[in-house]
Amino acid sequence: MAATGTSAPRQRAKGLSREVIVDACLQLADEAGGSALTFRRIGRLLGADPTALYRHFKDKDELLLALADRLIGEALRDFEPGPSWRDTIRDLVVRGRRAYLAHPQVAALAAVRVTRQESEMQFIETMLSTLRQAGFGRDEAVRIYRACADFMLAWTGFGAALKSLGEKSEADNRAWAEAYAQAPADRFPNAAASAAAMPGISDEENFAFALDLLLDGIEARLPG
Repeated sequence: MAATGTSAPRQRAKGLSREVIVDACLQLADEAGGSALTFRRIGRLLGADPTALYRHFKDKDELLLALADRLIGEALRDFEPGPSWRDTIRDLVVRGRRAYLAHPQVAALAAVRVTRQESEMQFIETMLSTLRQAGFGRDEAVRIYRACADFMLAWTGFGAALKSLGEKSEADNRAWAEAYAQAPADRFPNAAASAAAMPGISDEENFAFALDLLLDGIEARLPG
């Protein structure tokens, strides 16, 4: 019986690949949080000795970069350019944020990393080529790409933080409305008058509005 108990994990370990390991990491992070991404726990989930993981990833940092690139790849799945540069850039930013927020624990660990891998390069190339075709010069396109990417990542971090709060986020919204409704109108007339409106704006509505502001600013910079 002892021999059988040790052979099963070894047999399953033969089926390990980078893709299988990344799948397991996404599942583990979603269920147990980013701190659970240790080679020991990943190996336990896969029924493999933790040392087997080192055949595919030299360390945890390389694994995190693969996770980040997987999410970028998810963002690009079935992507097609829009009818205009503005539609295309909007779609890329929305897709990137959505893919990261599908796995907020991983996003918190890896979203800001430079993966230097296929999906990230494809994302960057698509955005830069879209901007160049719209009429922006090379340097201007790079600056706009950076602004859009940083915008996406900032809103990703914001969204991931809210997801981690859970019910506390809703409680904060209620407290916000109550506190501002009680603010002295003589000292804070605009804040008091806006107390009901501010928490009534959803995070998704606010993200879409902010993205419109960004795109309006980019459009204003188009060469005449």
